[in-house]
Amino acid sequence: MSHKDHQDGRSRQAFKHTYIAQRLFFRLIGAWLVLFCLIVGGSSAKADAVPAGAASLLAWNDSDPAAADRLSAIALRQNPQDARALLVRALLARSLGQLDDALAFAMAAYRSGELSALRFDAALLAADVLTRQDRFTRAQIWLRRADQIAPDDKRRTLARRSYREVASRNPLAVRLRFGVSPSSNVNNGAETTEIEIGGLPFQLDDSGLQLGGYEAETGVSLAYRLSEQTTHKTEILGEIFYRKVWLNSEAMALAPNAKGSDFDYAVVAGGLRHDRMIWPELGLTTLSGVVGQTWYGGEELALWGDAQLKQTVQHGEDRAWRFGVSFRLESRMDDAKNDSYAVGLNAEHLRLTSDGGRYNLGAFLRDTRSDSATIDNLAVGSSVARQFKRIGPVQPSIKVTAESRDYRKWVATAGGRRDNSLGLQLDFIWPDVSYYGFSPLAVFSTRRTWSNVDIYDRSEVSLGLSVVSRF
Repeated sequence: MSHKDHQDGRSRQAFKHTYIAQRLFFRLIGAWLVLFCLIVGGSSAKADAVPAGAASLLAWNDSDPAAADRLSAIALRQNPQDARALLVRALLARSLGQLDDALAFAMAAYRSGELSALRFDAALLAADVLTRQDRFTRAQIWLRRADQIAPDDKRRTLARRSYREVASRNPLAVRLRFGVSPSSNVNNGAETTEIEIGGLPFQLDDSGLQLGGYEAETGVSLAYRLSEQTTHKTEILGEIFYRKVWLNSEAMALAPNAKGSDFDYAVVAGGLRHDRMIWPELGLTTLSGVVGQTWYGGEELALWGDAQLKQTVQHGEDRAWRFGVSFRLESRMDDAKNDSYAVGLNAEHLRLTSDGGRYNLGAFLRDTRSDSATIDNLAVGSSVARQFKRIGPVQPSIKVTAESRDYRKWVATAGGRRDNSLGLQLDFIWPDVSYYGFSPLAVFSTRRTWSNVDIYDRSEVSLGLSVVSRF
């Protein structure tokens, strides 16, 4: 090696040592400056806590948990409500597997945070911790909170995707139902109380006339997954439903002896459902059985059981057929004569559209047997529905139904009794309007029944307001 090469090597080594010394010097100066600011600012906890908390969050994002730990501890000593520092403590606790502490810190950060983005991160972290603890329903509640305070579409999309992922893992599925609506016929009453029997006119009680008023309903449907494999799933089902009725002034004048509570309706039911891919290339097979009890006007109305078998036949990714058979047994508690059983067949065609909407075409046949001439009937019906993806700010859907019933045992009037009915329902959802993941739903419905026995002519118009989950 030449003398010149030797000198160059010594120069490079000296430069390297100088560079390292400079880096250490500036890091030391920076550390002293941070410490000086924290000490000098100690007299003002509020002014000091924000930068300390922010510094701890920056340290965590820079993958420096030791610095994040130290800075967040300093910040919380100065201000126990520092949201950033609380969030960092939650992240640290989660990384150490201390899930209870992580949840407590995340909840505290959510309560203390002033910025929506920070509160969103805290809510999302709380949901993640709860999911790790297999507390899925509470995690879903926190994800609804995250969706509510999300400051932008990107975060809202993240909250919804996380919600769906947690829901798929949760063995318990809960569906809430509530709404209010004015109705022109809250009691399913007749348009007239005059009937002709044997050529002679008769007048029935005016309480049988259709009465207008208001309805409020609430309910909850539950499904708990008992087992699930690749080709089958078994769930326990439960449902509670209650509808409260109030008569309007015209109805009270028309039927002064009637009260809205005379038409209250309630249901309690429970059962079992089993889904199985018996023929995977064909589609899903579903067998379900449900038993329940109904009340009307505060009085026990019926005990009933219902069994259904459905088979889906898939045709590609955008269309399918669904066939079903059902059996229903009902024991009436008001009069044993009204007991009945029914057997039904139904078919439905479903098709997805290119714009994200959906078509439904359906038909059914139901044979109901009873000793009561007002219950025993053969019914046939059809339906067509179209759900649109979006039209302006709303997501609309429309459904039209038609049904014909032949009351075979009716002999009170000549010609027997046949009822034909037609129904229309329009739904409007505002997907951009949300409150904790629920969007408003307006439902307009009307139904008209024509009967060759005048007292069974029916008509109803209602406009209801409800909510629907966006997840």
